[in-house]
Amino acid sequence: SRGEWRLPPRPDATALSAAEGALYNSAPERDIDVRKDTARMFFRLTPTPDLELRADYTRINKDGDRPFGMAMGSPGNDFIEVLEPIEQTIHEVRLRGTFARDYWQLQFGYTFSLFENSESRVIADNPLRSTFSAFAPSATGGTSNPAFGRSSLAPGNSAHTIHIGGGVDLPFRTRLTAAASYSLRLQDDEFLPHTINPNIPTATLALPQDSLDGKVGVTTVNVNLVNRAIPRTTLGLRYRFFDYNEMSDQLVFPGHVVNDQSLVNEPRQSSAFSYSRHNLDADARYRAFTWLATTLGGGWEHWNRDEEHREVPKSDEYYVKVAGDWTPVDWFLGRITYKPSWRRINEYNTFAHIAHTVIEDELAPADAAQSQSVLLRKFDEGERDRHQTDLTLQFTPFDTLTVSLNGTWRNDDYLGGEFGLRDATTWSAGIDASWTPAERVTLFASYVYESIYQKWKSRNRDVSGALVSDFDDWNWISNSLDRVQTVQLGAKVGVIPGKLDWLIQGTLAYALGEVDNRNETAPLAHPGFANPANAVARKQPAFEDTLIRLETGLRYWLTKDWSLGFRYAFESYEKNDWRTDGLNPFVPGVNSIFLGNDLQNYTAHIVAATLRYTFK
Repeated sequence: SRGEWRLPPRPDATALSAAEGALYNSAPERDIDVRKDTARMFFRLTPTPDLELRADYTRINKDGDRPFGMAMGSPGNDFIEVLEPIEQTIHEVRLRGTFARDYWQLQFGYTFSLFENSESRVIADNPLRSTFSAFAPSATGGTSNPAFGRSSLAPGNSAHTIHIGGGVDLPFRTRLTAAASYSLRLQDDEFLPHTINPNIPTATLALPQDSLDGKVGVTTVNVNLVNRAIPRTTLGLRYRFFDYNEMSDQLVFPGHVVNDQSLVNEPRQSSAFSYSRHNLDADARYRAFTWLATTLGGGWEHWNRDEEHREVPKSDEYYVKVAGDWTPVDWFLGRITYKPSWRRINEYNTFAHIAHTVIEDELAPADAAQSQSVLLRKFDEGERDRHQTDLTLQFTPFDTLTVSLNGTWRNDDYLGGEFGLRDATTWSAGIDASWTPAERVTLFASYVYESIYQKWKSRNRDVSGALVSDFDDWNWISNSLDRVQTVQLGAKVGVIPGKLDWLIQGTLAYALGEVDNRNETAPLAHPGFANPANAVARKQPAFEDTLIRLETGLRYWLTKDWSLGFRYAFESYEKNDWRTDGLNPFVPGVNSIFLGNDLQNYTAHIVAATLRYTFK
C-alpha cells in the first residue's frame, strides 16, 4: 500500500559484498512528482452603494510523492530516504463584508480552513537488517535493532478566524485605522503507538490520551494613527500586538521509544508554549522644501516568552530611524534610511527547556552539563546591536522609462555569552528597469547581488561518563559567506488591444556558499577525554546551486468580464554540494544517506489554465 516501503525476505546489508552493493547503487533513479490542483469560486453582492458582501471558496488537492527522511535508531545511527505519499486536501471558505461611508469604513469577515491528510504514517525497511533483534535491557530501558520503522505524517487540522477592521476621519486632519483578528486552531488526530517494533516491552508505553486535543488561539491587533494638522508635517503612531496562546494539554509520557530502537523509561512531558509580542512605532516627517523631506522616528519591540520553555522570558528592542527624501528634479527620487537598534534581555536560563521536559524535582547536574553550554546564546534571543542602512535612487528620464538602484547594508553584533552566532553582515545591491517602447509593449529587467556573512564560534564538547570537556583550546571559528546573484528579463505585450495579452519572462539565480573553519589555538590533549583530533577544525569545499525558470502565458478576454488564461513554466535546478553529492542510495559503500532529505537536481514543467470572471 502507499506509504509502505517493504521488501521480501532479504539478507542484511552488512552481509552484502562490495560488488553486490555497487550493483544496488547502480540501479536507475526513480522520477517523483506532486500534482497540485486548485479550484476557486467566489460570489460578490452589492445590495446598497455602501455595502459589499463577498464569499470565496478554494479547494486544493495534492497527490504524488516527495522525499522523506526516516531514522532507524537514535541520532547518529542510520537514516534512510524514502517517499512520503501525498494525498492531501485543503478547503478554505472566506466570508467578507465591507461597509463604507465618506468619513468612516468598516470591514468584517470569517475564514474557515480545513486540512485533510489521507495518509497517517510511513513504514520502511531498515536496509541494514531484515529481522528485529532480541531486546537487550539496560538500567534506563533497553534496545532492539528494528527490521523496519514507522514515522507519522502531518495530522489533519482546522482553523476558524474572525476579523474586524475599520477607519475613521477625526478632527484636526487625523485618520485612525484599526484591525483585530482571532484564530482558533484545532488538531485532534489519533496518536500512533510509540513503536512498531514487537520486541520492545510496552509496560511504560501507555499513551496518556488518544490524541493531542490540540488548541491554539492567535490574537492580532493593529492600530494606526496619522495626523497632518501641522503644515508640511506628517505625524504617525502605530501599535501592533500578537499573542500565541497554547491551550493544548500538557501530556506526561511515562516512557518513550527513540526511532523504533531504544526504549527510555523516563517520564517526559510535551513542550508547547505561548508567547506574545508588542510593537510601538512613532515618527514625524517634515517637508522643509518641495524637493526635500526628512523623517525622524523610533520604536520598541517587547517579547514575552514562557519562562519554563524558552531561555529568555522577556526581551526589549529599541530603535531609532532617520530618513531623507530628495527630489531636486521631477525625474529623480533619492531616499536614504539609517536605522540602528539595540536588543536587551532580562536573563538567559540555559536549562529552561530541558528542565521542563524531564520530569524531576530538580535537574541533575550531569543532565545539565551534557545538554548545552552555559556560554551558548541562541541568536533569536541573545542581546544584539544592529545597524542598517537602505538606499534607493529612482530615475524617470522619460515617461516610458524607469530605472531604480537599490542597496541595503546591515550589521548585527551579538553580545553576551561566548558561543553561537557572534557577528553577521549582509549587504545587497540591485537595479530594476522598465521600458515601454510602444503603447502595447513593456520590457523589464532586474539584477540583484546579495552577500551574507556570518561568524560562528563553537567548542568541541566530548562526554565521558558524567564529565563533559570544557577546554578553551578546543574552540573553533566558522566564517560563512553566501553570495547570491539573480537576473530577470521579461516582456508584456498587448497582442490584440483589449483582447489578447502575452507575458514572457526568465529568471536565473546562482548561489555560492563557502565556510572557513579554523581553531583559535592548536587543540591540546586532556586526560580522560578523546583524542584532541575531534576538536581540530577541518577545511571544506564550497557548494553552489543554480535555479533557472522560464515562463510564458496568454490571456484572452472573451468579454469585458470573462477571460481565458494559459501559462507554461519550465524550471531547472542543479547543485554541486560535497555534503550530498557522494551519497549512495544503498550500503555498503563509502557514503550512505544519513540526511533527512537530499534535494536532487531536477527539471519541472508546469502548466496552468484558468477561466476568470471579473466583477466590475
